[in-house]
Amino acid sequence: MQSTVETPMFLGRQPILDAAQSVIGYELLFHAPGQDEAVEATTPAAATAQTVVSSFSDLGIADALRHLKAFIPVDKEFLAADTIQTLPPEQVVLAVAATLADSALARCKELVALGYPFCVEINPSALDTSGPMLDVARYIRIDIAAAAPDVVAEAVAKLHGHAHKLLATRVETEEQRTQCEELGFSFFQGYYFAKPLLDEEKQLDPTTQGLLRLINLVSSDVETHEIAEAFKIDPALTMSLLRVVNSAAMGLRSPVGSITHAVSMLGRRQLSRWLHLLLFRGGGGTLANNPLMLHAAMRGRMMEMLIERTTPGDRAALESAFMVGVMSLMPAALRMPMAKVLEQISLAPAVRAAVADYEGPLGQLLLLIEYYDDGNEVGCTLTMQRIGSIDQHMLNNCVVQTLLWVQGLEA
Repeated sequence: MQSTVETPMFLGRQPILDAAQSVIGYELLFHAPGQDEAVEATTPAAATAQTVVSSFSDLGIADALRHLKAFIPVDKEFLAADTIQTLPPEQVVLAVAATLADSALARCKELVALGYPFCVEINPSALDTSGPMLDVARYIRIDIAAAAPDVVAEAVAKLHGHAHKLLATRVETEEQRTQCEELGFSFFQGYYFAKPLLDEEKQLDPTTQGLLRLINLVSSDVETHEIAEAFKIDPALTMSLLRVVNSAAMGLRSPVGSITHAVSMLGRRQLSRWLHLLLFRGGGGTLANNPLMLHAAMRGRMMEMLIERTTPGDRAALESAFMVGVMSLMPAALRMPMAKVLEQISLAPAVRAAVADYEGPLGQLLLLIEYYDDGNEVGCTLTMQRIGSIDQHMLNNCVVQTLLWVQGLEA
């Protein structure tokens, strides 16, 4: 699907999670080409209302998000535009600075009356709890890196009792997330879940070791019945496999009851994907409340979509692409450095080269996606130029289609 937005905007996105670690939405950032790099990613004037509205329509963002919220930074000019009212109020949250001029307050109240929720970002060092913008806020966002921890704690204490939810942004570590939750924050923004402390001496637990043995067995040339025998050692894993194969998504006329049949029905490629994603279950949960597993699945699918577009017909690259995306986050899943991870898992040479050293076409696509996840627009632009067959329209469409795909997995 080719976007018809005239300007090739950079569509950034960052997840927002609740206390149960479920993604409740994404902050969407629309950057114009050549925008001053000194401008913060959350600057409201990143795009006009017309650009955002067009992007929602042309890229299919509303369908991709479904029940999730799109937090969109806006400024006074954005708010004043009539086109803002074509955005779906049940899906968007308008993010504004608390210092927004008083002249925009009436417009904000008008939009609230039309059903549009607001997220107001405050400066914890200059908090005015009687500020008029707090009266329109459903969410109040605090940048926890903008002030000392005691100042943030004091600001949160002053805000208790107001009819809104607190959102902590720039949460970079699990420790910070825990501290924010203890203070009273309900929502958290940042990739803290993908950046745990790595342990050079970490020893894998028996469950993870068993999964790795199965993964290495599936990637070898052994017969299907040998893989089935290995599953029998872990009854819980066997039951999970049968549930996956017998799910509605498989569309089978009659249920599968044997391990051998289940392995054959799923196929080596899909079985390997499933087992790799199970390695992300260390924190528990499923895609719905395990943000690292969700992030890995999305990165794998993003890799696939880009390979399909840049090297159509290259079946070997396509089969490796998903694995590269998932493996790139395996250090976070196993909490050990990549070099040690690669000692545990048998991988095709192209996959190993990509995740270890960003080598080859797969490595360059991985680098592009990592720059994108970090909001590094310059890195994205330079890498796309180096690859040569990817433009901003293609990247934006792959981002939206990946969101749509993962929503289907959770349905």
